[in-house]
Amino acid sequence: MKIFYYEFTVGEDAIDVNHHANNAHYVIWMQEAANAHSNAVGDLIETNLAQNRTWMVRRHEIDYLGQLFLGDKVSVKTWTQPEKRSCSKRFYEFSKDGVLVASAVTTYVFF
Repeated sequence: MKIFYYEFTVGEDAIDVNHHANNAHYVIWMQEAANAHSNAVGDLIETNLAQNRTWMVRRHEIDYLGQLFLGDKVSVKTWTQPEKRSCSKRFYEFSKDGVLVASAVTTYVFF
């Protein structure tokens, strides 16, 4: 797949007791970016589910390189790389003001 960009603004629901975006919230943003990318290229979850097929997460890896705060505008660059026959990796780069604040990879398995 080609590179896809997903943008969002950090909302109050993502802020934790340390007054920055909670680390667990990155997984939500990863899923949102992946879904938006899949929809944009016509790989619809509804089509897969109608055939009793779907992509399932096997593993997430996230490197936190900076912090995100309430109101920050974030760009997520994402792309996929096929692995084995029924596996794929999706890569993510989270940037704020052009600075990389997190990178991640998800390994998916197709059932």
